[in-house]
Amino acid sequence: MDQRRVLDDVLDWAADDENVRLVVLTGSFAREDHDELSDLDVELYVRDPTLLLEHTAWYERFGEVLVTEALENPDWHPTRLVYYVDAKIDFMIAPMSVLSEGVAYDGPFLVALDKDGRRGRLEPTVGVAPPSAEAFQICVHWFYAAALQYAKATVRDDPWPIKTRDVELKEQLLQMIEWDHGVRTGWAGRPPHNGSRITAWASPDVADALASCWADFSVGDSVDALRHSIALFNEVAQRVATALAFGDEARTRAAAEVDRIVSLRVGD
Repeated sequence: MDQRRVLDDVLDWAADDENVRLVVLTGSFAREDHDELSDLDVELYVRDPTLLLEHTAWYERFGEVLVTEALENPDWHPTRLVYYVDAKIDFMIAPMSVLSEGVAYDGPFLVALDKDGRRGRLEPTVGVAPPSAEAFQICVHWFYAAALQYAKATVRDDPWPIKTRDVELKEQLLQMIEWDHGVRTGWAGRPPHNGSRITAWASPDVADALASCWADFSVGDSVDALRHSIALFNEVAQRVATALAFGDEARTRAAAEVDRIVSLRVGD
């Protein structure tokens, strides 16, 4: 699918639809680093969101739809992730009323259509705020909660729960790596979403260590990956804690408990 042509089709439709008042592009198109596999991230500010949220014909016009994900996002705005043949468009649908107090963007954005002169209500976030001590502790606790359950699954020789817990602890590992990036850069900007291109922006020691943090489906390999993930998490967490003068008593004791559980495996 020709992404530029599809974007033009979206903008032509939006220009003709009186409900759609403002169209903003985010993601790789706004950063100008998209490729042929990049999603098209389109934010639609509209008079009546229900006219889009309760119907599908409007986005079906842009290509052959394979599947969709309808996300209500209670703390943000509903999105429709539409997977087409050879393309994907993420549509956010927000009411115009949210512009009354302004909208701040964490990353680059481009105003593609502005029927009512509202672009002045959109502002870039200047820098990224460091975490609070509470947020830091939550990250540590959630990481080790997943790690402890991961360790129990290795003793039970149960690989599927290992993989589900691995996803949970990797989310916290990524959060800590993002904070480490903030420490190194003076909180000047947010790294790409979901760990995208992580080896390009994470510190060199983190980039080098990441490969050993993943495993195949075998339990033995999973134990090694868990130990490497914990070692990397603790190293990065220590840097963040030191930079922000945070205390952290949980990591050492929790890591020791993971080791104790893993040692219960026969032959370890």
